[in-house]
Amino acid sequence: VEAVGPGVRGVHVGQRVLLSLAPGCGACPHCADGRPILCQDSLEAMGDGALTTGPTPISQNGTPVATYALLGCFAGSAVVAARSAIPLPDGIPPDVAAIVGCAVITGFGAAAESIEIEAGSRGAVIGCGGVGQSAIQGARLRGAAEVIALDPSEARRGDAERLGATSSGDPTDEQFTGGLRDRAARAGLDWTIVTVGSPVAMRLGVDILRPRGTAVMVGLTPADSPTAIDMLDLVTYERRIVGSAYGSRNPIVLMPRILELYRRGLLQLDGLLGERFPLEGINEAFVASRSAFGGRPVLELAGDGRTWPT
Repeated sequence: VEAVGPGVRGVHVGQRVLLSLAPGCGACPHCADGRPILCQDSLEAMGDGALTTGPTPISQNGTPVATYALLGCFAGSAVVAARSAIPLPDGIPPDVAAIVGCAVITGFGAAAESIEIEAGSRGAVIGCGGVGQSAIQGARLRGAAEVIALDPSEARRGDAERLGATSSGDPTDEQFTGGLRDRAARAGLDWTIVTVGSPVAMRLGVDILRPRGTAVMVGLTPADSPTAIDMLDLVTYERRIVGSAYGSRNPIVLMPRILELYRRGLLQLDGLLGERFPLEGINEAFVASRSAFGGRPVLELAGDGRTWPT
């Protein structure tokens, strides 16, 4: 933190922080319930490219520049609402903190907060990048006995098994997924977590559930890509579909808990990190992030060790 505005409490100059894209307004029923990601004032501000505290603070030659995701942190400096700055405990590397601020809280929270994963339960995570690998670890910490990692990438399936998945498979293998579907009515999975914005993956996440099983949807499909769900099976088997956004819990509470699990060796986060890029290489970093190889690319600002995940 380089400077604070008048009336700011809880953060101070010189403090290390990680950034949250769900600060909330702090006053609405959703914020009072500990779910600022549902704050409508925040969502409207995000859509306007502003902050929850007012208009965008960024301009170029006098012309306002929209602030992305209430943060605008793909830059050397950023102005954010105080509620977006989460104090970072000592001993946490900045690159680990960076991925906790998005991929990790999203995946871990989907498994640990969005639904009740019971000890001894059976489930699958569809899409095993940074979000999916965090969901796998969250499910195992909740006591899941079986976690199937489903991803087209053999490398990511291997990473998922090293992080706690009990088995893995290629969701594009129709023979493999057909077997899961055929067994669903009598021996389906208790839960699934779908981390990719693919209608095919989302349909699979529902189809392989047991009766009264729950599918958690984390990935976002394009607006013009509807997902077809078999309503006869959904109703007859009383399956459930749950949306999960940014961990389903107040980041002020959940982020420090995740960091403490990491500090105690119960969450493996270093392995989620991938290639480093300078801030000027952001476009190359995004290309790398879409390649489905390696870990989460990290941007570094030369000289001070500040990092951003892509």
